[in-house]
Amino acid sequence: MKKIIFTDLDGSLLDHHDYSYTPALPAIKALNAQAIPWLLTTSKTAAEVIDLKAELANSYPFIVENGAGIFWNKGSLNKDLLKRNSVIDNPVIQSWGDDFEYMSLSPVLLPQILQISQNYKTQHQLSFIGFSEMSAEQVVEFTGLPLNSAVKAKQRNFSEPLLWQDSEQALTEFSQAMSQRGLQVIKGGRFVHLMGLSNKGLALKCLTNYYHQAWQDQVQTMALGDGNNDVPLLEASDYPVIICSPVNPPPKVNHPKVVTTKAFGPEGWNQAVLSWLEA
Repeated sequence: MKKIIFTDLDGSLLDHHDYSYTPALPAIKALNAQAIPWLLTTSKTAAEVIDLKAELANSYPFIVENGAGIFWNKGSLNKDLLKRNSVIDNPVIQSWGDDFEYMSLSPVLLPQILQISQNYKTQHQLSFIGFSEMSAEQVVEFTGLPLNSAVKAKQRNFSEPLLWQDSEQALTEFSQAMSQRGLQVIKGGRFVHLMGLSNKGLALKCLTNYYHQAWQDQVQTMALGDGNNDVPLLEASDYPVIICSPVNPPPKVNHPKVVTTKAFGPEGWNQAVLSWLEA
């Protein structure tokens, strides 16, 4: 039985307030020692994740923008295995810069998403602002990210985070309207995310199938996350872990084995991973 971990970043592996992963280093060291893939699975962009992957010396595939895209280091992907994947039909692999290639799981292109959103906003006079409308300085203000990270957060390929400034009722109506247009609204920790009908759970299933074929062995998955956008990921895994958040209530996860950490962020992450490895 082989193991894989899929982990959210903000509020899970990374501290909600200062984005530190230092408390998780013992578990990361244990994963590396056992050659267990740990796949970063996030609402962040590829540009943001690539820097973090390098810092963490993580060479595994990664999932961005809430499951809308899966990225591989160039040359590491077995395209024949991917074509035999039972989760997706006719995967299309594209280059991303010189060092990566990716597959989109989103059926709607980002320019279409932005146009649909803006049309509805204007028509109904709603109050929200998307990343595409923000300056990098505004992203810094709303996220607390350093400026260089904010610039990379704006380099989106598949989805649009929205800073919602209107009522909950308006958000419900907006979500319903977007659903009729083939889109979905997902609540994250700080933003709501407008995107096509893909999610982190679908990406987990796709990569689990890929590894199952590559290894010719059963695969056991652990998923860790703290927000509503992590629910599909957690519910699709064998061992879901809700990371306790200092600012948000735990998401509702329908899974018989779900557990919630007592410690926040990377400290809870570290304890959960080490416990799973020792089981």
